[in-house]
Amino acid sequence: MLATDRQHAESIDSVSRALAEWTVSLLFERHPELERRMGGARALWKGEIMNRLHHMAEAIAADRPALFVQSVEWARAAFIAREMDPAHLSASLIALEETLRSELPAELSGRASAIIDESLDALERAEAADVESMFDSVLEHEGVDTVRARAYLVHLLERHQARAVDVLLDAVNSGRTVAQVYETVVAPALGEVGRLWQIQEATVADEHYVTTATQGALAVLRTRLPQAPRNGKRALAASVGGDLHDVGIRMVADLLESEGWQVDCLGANMPTVDLVEHAVDDFGTPQFDLVALSASTGLTVRSIAKAIEALREASPDRHIPIMVGGGAFRVVPDLWKVVGADGCACSATEAVRVAAKLATA
Repeated sequence: MLATDRQHAESIDSVSRALAEWTVSLLFERHPELERRMGGARALWKGEIMNRLHHMAEAIAADRPALFVQSVEWARAAFIAREMDPAHLSASLIALEETLRSELPAELSGRASAIIDESLDALERAEAADVESMFDSVLEHEGVDTVRARAYLVHLLERHQARAVDVLLDAVNSGRTVAQVYETVVAPALGEVGRLWQIQEATVADEHYVTTATQGALAVLRTRLPQAPRNGKRALAASVGGDLHDVGIRMVADLLESEGWQVDCLGANMPTVDLVEHAVDDFGTPQFDLVALSASTGLTVRSIAKAIEALREASPDRHIPIMVGGGAFRVVPDLWKVVGADGCACSATEAVRVAAKLATA
C-alpha cells in the first residue's frame, strides 16, 4: 500500500461521522419520504452511509475500487430482501458523492467519486440482470457436497448440534477426507448462513449459533485427521485485528498440523502488537517458519497490511514468509500483493500447498 493512499483513507476515517450526517441530510432533503416512512430512519441511514465510508476507505487505501463496488452489490441484495427500493441505495450514493466533492480535497474527492461512479454503473447493470440470481444458494455452487452441506446447516438452524456433527462424521466414514469435508460441507454451510442473514432469512443469533457450533464440530473432526511425522516447521495462524471470524484460519491450522507442522493458532481479532511480539523475539529473530493471516472481509484490508508491515519491521534482516487468505482476497485476486504478503490461498487445502512452497523457498 502506498503511503499517500493510506493517508487518504485516514482522512476519510477522521471525518466519516460528519460526512455521514451531511449525506443523510442531503438524502432526506431530496427524498423526504425516506424519513417519513419509518421511525429511526435517520439513524439507520447514517449507519448505512458510515458502512459505505468504511468500505471506501479500505478501497482507497488498497487502490482497489472492487472492494467498494462489491460492498454496494451486497447491499443491493440486502435492500431487495428487506423490501427496500434499491433506487434509494443509488440515491444515497449520489448524495454521498456530492458530499465528498464539497467537503474533501479535490484529489481525494475525485478518487472517491470515480469509485462511486463505478458502483452506480454496477447497480445499473444489476437492474437488467435476473434478480433471482442474486439470491442463489451457496450450496448450489460447483464442488459443494450439496446434500450434506444443506443437512448440516438445517440441523444447526434447528439447534440439533449432535445431528449436524453426525452428518460430518458420516461424510468421513464414507471415504471423504477431513479436508474435503471442511471445504465441501462446512465452509459452504457457513457461507450459506451468511447469505441467509443477508436476505433476512436467518437472524444474527442463527449466524452466531452456527459459527459457534461449527467450532465444536471442527474439534470432533480434528480427531479424525491423519497425523504426519513432525516436519520441524512452525506456523503462526491468526485472524487480524478487527476480524471476528476465525473458523477459516482454524481449518488451515488443522490441516497444517495434519501435515506435520507445529501450529500456534491465535484465533480471531489478534492485535498487531501482540501478534508481532509472539512471532519475533527481542533480537528480531522469527520464531516461526510461516505466518498465516486471515481477513474475512474488505473492512480488514488495512489491518492485515499493517500487521504484515509490523512483522517485516520487527525482523528487518530475516524475511518471514507470510501467507494470507479470506473473503477479501477472493474479491480482489491480486490483493495479497498489495498488502505485502508472499502468497495467498483461497481454501484450506490450497493453504497447505502454499505454506509448503513458502517454507522451502
